[in-house]
Amino acid sequence: MKELHFRVQTSSDTPHYTVSIHKDDKNISAHCTCEHGGRETLCKHRLAILSGKAKWIISDNAADVKRVLSWVAWSDVGQAITKAVYAQKRLKDAQKELERATALLQDAEAEMSAAQQALIQAMND
Repeated sequence: MKELHFRVQTSSDTPHYTVSIHKDDKNISAHCTCEHGGRETLCKHRLAILSGKAKWIISDNAADVKRVLSWVAWSDVGQAITKAVYAQKRLKDAQKELERATALLQDAEAEMSAAQQALIQAMND
């Protein structure tokens, strides 16, 4: 089994969190000491390191993130990250499309209201 530990900066009073990455054959697990770093949750520290980003690392082994990335590349974790990134992009695209559609709806409602007022005015003249 291979194991790496990274100290990452925090935005709280805690001096740092520790992210641990474990590789056993093709199985990879990651744990973080932050409040979102347990099982059944997803913390930004683990996700950053598993995605190959050394963004919050304050320990002197930030270069080891490349090693982690090579572990992740062909694992189920890597596939899940790829799917999550794709889903996030689709979500952003859908949100932009929803914003455009909402603006079109508001324009159409305003146009309909103006047309109704014009019709009412024309019938009362």
